[in-house]
Amino acid sequence: MQKLALVGLGASGLFALKELAGAQIEVHVFDVGPAYAKRYPCPIDQGKLEICPPKACSYCAPGQSAGSWNDFKVILTASSVIGGRLYDLMGERELQRRLDAVKETIITHAKVEIPVVKPSQDDLQWIKKRATLAGMTYHYQELLHCGSDNAPAINTSILDQIVDAGPNLTFHWNTLVSCVARSDDKFAVKYDRYRFPGEGKEELFDYCIISVGRGGANWLTQQEFYKELDVQPGQVDIGVRVETSCYFTEEVDRRFYEPKLYFRSRRHNDVVRNFCSNPRGFVTPENHRDYVLVNGHSKMFEKSDNNNFAVLVSKTFTRPFKDPQLYSQTIAKVANMLAGGGPLLQRLGDLRAGRRTKTLQNNLVKPTLEAECGDISLAYPHRILEGIIEYLDSFNKICPGVSDESTLLYAPECKSYPDAIAVSKSMETTIPNLFIIGDSSSWTRGVGQAATSGLIAGEAIKIRVRDSGNVFPSGAAAGVEQSVETFCAAPQPDAAIT
Repeated sequence: MQKLALVGLGASGLFALKELAGAQIEVHVFDVGPAYAKRYPCPIDQGKLEICPPKACSYCAPGQSAGSWNDFKVILTASSVIGGRLYDLMGERELQRRLDAVKETIITHAKVEIPVVKPSQDDLQWIKKRATLAGMTYHYQELLHCGSDNAPAINTSILDQIVDAGPNLTFHWNTLVSCVARSDDKFAVKYDRYRFPGEGKEELFDYCIISVGRGGANWLTQQEFYKELDVQPGQVDIGVRVETSCYFTEEVDRRFYEPKLYFRSRRHNDVVRNFCSNPRGFVTPENHRDYVLVNGHSKMFEKSDNNNFAVLVSKTFTRPFKDPQLYSQTIAKVANMLAGGGPLLQRLGDLRAGRRTKTLQNNLVKPTLEAECGDISLAYPHRILEGIIEYLDSFNKICPGVSDESTLLYAPECKSYPDAIAVSKSMETTIPNLFIIGDSSSWTRGVGQAATSGLIAGEAIKIRVRDSGNVFPSGAAAGVEQSVETFCAAPQPDAAIT
């Protein structure tokens, strides 16, 4: 029996595994996190803490910070703008069919009823009018929000069903894959324990699926095979996590939960958008070992008095610059340096006035994350901050109060994406039998389409194993049905949804 290596078990890897369970191929799963059943629960949920610490606990550590574990928000609409770019790869009808299958799987394994947020015609008229008057563009979506507190049960239930159906599966938890290299027509995978290395091993595999997510963007570029892929520099999103009173946003929260609102900055014509809204949610740190970002999540049962969401400015670079990930990481590290190693926090009123925030005493909005007060303008380019302030001023016309002086801004909120990688409709790269799925492929921007990419890759491999005896047709590049040039010629993705 031939062997397959699946590197990373977030949403995309989990749904690829769902298709491969029971297939006539030996599947080895590598993930830096612990087994699903042993994942570290949120210490706030346990009652051990009342507020997130400045540096993230292992709840948000690598291997546990996937979108399907934190907040677990799933876009269910086959859109060419939000959620990713699979619409361009497979078309609306096929994408919608897959998203419906993802939804059905999640709902089936949920322990409680999780309603789908679907705006009515009155809601759509309401938001389109207000968005137009504010100089913004609204993009329709249906949404399934599971909440961080429901994520462990749902993911574990899905995996348990997969394990029951898959005697061909071997799991390597708490394992870091340091290198994936080509060895003739196979793949050499080097791996070791994540937290206590020292027993490194190397195995050969006939197939390899990479699903390392956004967090693995830098790791992916360091792999030996990467220079053989057909790629173009990807985009980065740089912004802040905004925290304001839930009463300012309750009208849009009630109707949409998270409206997708896009804006073109007046001076620089940059795309600015909101992202990952969490009504009555919590701001949380996201530990990347070398730097700490901020993120947000909300729960099905526990609520705060605040709403938090990201405001991001999207940037796509051209030659000669070709390391957008390093650019965003450098900004993040400078912000951490100013805050003494963690997130930086500033009142919007202080940012406008050009002064550092020294205290939040008597501030209208109380933070849900303990962070160091300071001056974000010392770390961020002026162009980025100008776009963020313009966005909040426009958003204020829809939700009066959002751009109040008491609104809190957390930094850094940076999203680094892998380069745009050419793949076939089955998510196969120009290298035979190498599949890259989920956000690490650059084709998806959230749980829904990431899971979809895993489904189609798993299906393709299962069919190849069953029908063609693992024989790949000559000319790997011939299987790539949309080149990266075609991808980059199309409008670049404005959305990067978690």
